[in-house]
Formats: sequence, C-alpha cells, structure tokens
Amino acid sequence: MIALKITELACAYNSMSHKTSNKRGLPRKKTLRNSDLVLSELDLSIEDGEIVCLLGRSGCGKSTLLKAIAGLIQPVSGTIELHGKEVSSSSRVTPPEQRGIGMIFQDYALFPHLTVFDNIAFGLKKLTSQQIKKRVQDMLELVNLYGLEKRYPHELSGGQQQRVAIARALANEPSILLLDEPFSNIDSQVRQHLVREIRDILKQQKVAGLFVTHSREEGFAFADTIAVMGQGRIMQQGTAFDIYHHPNNRFIADFMGAGNVLPARIEDEFHVSTPLGMVESTHRLPVNNNENLELFIRPQMVELKPVNNKENSYPQASVIRQQFMGKNIRSEIHLDCCQGSYQLVSEHSNPVSENSTVQLNIVPHSLVLFDADGQVLKN
Repeated sequence: MIALKITELACAYNSMSHKTSNKRGLPRKKTLRNSDLVLSELDLSIEDGEIVCLLGRSGCGKSTLLKAIAGLIQPVSGTIELHGKEVSSSSRVTPPEQRGIGMIFQDYALFPHLTVFDNIAFGLKKLTSQQIKKRVQDMLELVNLYGLEKRYPHELSGGQQQRVAIARALANEPSILLLDEPFSNIDSQVRQHLVREIRDILKQQKVAGLFVTHSREEGFAFADTIAVMGQGRIMQQGTAFDIYHHPNNRFIADFMGAGNVLPARIEDEFHVSTPLGMVESTHRLPVNNNENLELFIRPQMVELKPVNNKENSYPQASVIRQQFMGKNIRSEIHLDCCQGSYQLVSEHSNPVSENSTVQLNIVPHSLVLFDADGQVLKN
C-alpha cells in the first residue's frame, strides 16, 4: 500500500497574489507568479515500510516539502494523500495532530526540563499511566536506552539524544516518519553507526520514512530509494545505484558525485569517439544520432597505466595532483591532444607519482551521454 502520495504539488511562502483582469473587464482574479513558488508540480510516492531519501542542495525546497506533508504549509495547488486519504489541497488542510505523522528535527527538539522518560511520554496523552509506562519501556529497549530514563537531555551524548527523539516519534505509532537532517550534529564516526541503527529500527517497526539530507553518503546508507530534488520538484527517483550510474540529466550527474566530461560522437552501436580515442559502451547506443554530445565519466572509470611504448593506442597524460582518500587515491591529470587540453580526475588503488606521465584507459561501461540541453541520451 502507498503510505504517501504527492501529486503535482505547488507551495509558496510568499502567497501574495497579483491581480489581473480579462479583456471584457470582468472582476479581477488573483494569480500566483512562478517566481513565488518554492515547490512546483512535485510528484512523490512512498510505499509502506519504504525509506526514501530526499536529496538536494540547500534552498531547493526539501524542508518546505516536509512542512507541507506535516500540515504546516497549505499547498497552492496539488494534493497530499496519506494511506489513500487526502490531507492537503488548496482548499483544505488536515491539522498536523490528526495526520499520524512523526517528525524528527535537526536539533532533536527535546525538552531540556524533562527526563528521558517524560520526553518520550510527552505525546501519549490518551493512554493510561500503565499503558504509558509500558510504551515508554518498549521504546527505551528499542533504542538501547533502557536504564537512562531518569536522565535529562544535557546528561546524554548527541547520539543518545537522537535515540530519545526517535523513541518519542515512534511512541505514537506513526504511519510515516519525517526526518529533517537528523544526523548533521553528530560526529562522523558515531554518525555511521547511528545511521545503520536507526535504519534497522524503522525496518523493524515497518514504518515508512522520508529522510531529508544534503549528504549523498548518508542518503546512500540510510534509504531504500533516493529522490533527487532541484528547482522545487523531484527530478529523479530510484535506487542510489541507478541514479549514480544512470542520471537523467547533467545536474543530477554532477550532484551525485564528481565526473569527467568530454565531447563525444557516436560511431557505432557500442563505441563513441572522444579526444581520448574510442570509448566502448557495454550497452547498445542509438546509431541514428549524429549530434555532438557530452560523455560523462565517473573517476573510477578512468584507468591509469604505466607508460608502455608497446601500447601506443593509449593517450598519455601528466599527473598534476594527488589526494589520498583512504580506500582510493584521487589523481588530477592533464592531457594535451590535437582537439585541445583537458583536465580529468581518476580514482584508483595503485599509487602513481605526481608529475609523472601515465597512459589513460576508459574502462568499458554503460556510457552516459548528454545532449546540448543537458538531458541524458535515451536508447
């Protein structure tokens, strides 16, 4: 069943309208300029138990979308449905407390004057005291905080405070959980463990989740699917692997990670010509396309080889800078050829020396080609 369905949603903070009149001079009506919209024609769906990461740059409308889902903002147009029931439209908005939604904030929003127990029990007003005690104990065990119920938030670590926020949100048995950059205030080592732990908790409770972040790594680790947001709408939704390797446009490709861009032209069903020579595709290409295209290559597909005079087919380049990344080494390389100068990035495991000369090879893979408008070339 679909836990959340959003259809052609448009929202604006500046809802000031602009008066217009028709040619007959009839009463003026109010319209909203596109420049006023924060969200526009946005579509999104989440299945029961699915965790979706809303990934996008600052200012793209991620937090605005969460507020609209929570019922804090009324749409200009479009609808929001929770388990098949419409809760938001331009004509009506179901109050937040009647939506069955849990929300976790960036700063956790714990009450500093309340103990862990009382923070978790805060929203359980309709239960008896015995039911509240049982529910809170269950939540404490779920988030591994049993025995800490008498402590105050300032007596807890950042990770423990986050667990309290999770427990409080889950105590009301929400149908969907909204998480607004919940790991941003936690140091990196604790964050990796907490991401896995909270994902396991949501899966155990079979709660759908919408997780907002600008960190690709967090999104990859936490979510089942990724929804990339830009210009106030969902630009692509799918698994992290699919979006990373098969982006719909140049914006998504750049946002999902570093890449190299080379001019390219399709030569046959499995090859394109580039300044580096012929590059092989593992998937069939549309041979009827004669456009000048852009080939987008991830750094791990750029292979560096020692110079070997017997392999003259590989172009030579200079290593101008290196950065040790732990698992891999990132090298910036400079290439001069008859078509111009190019600077590429390669990620590899074998060390090479700075200022050395190497030979380049593009590993055959499913090629990503963009047209002049920055849209991916479809087969």
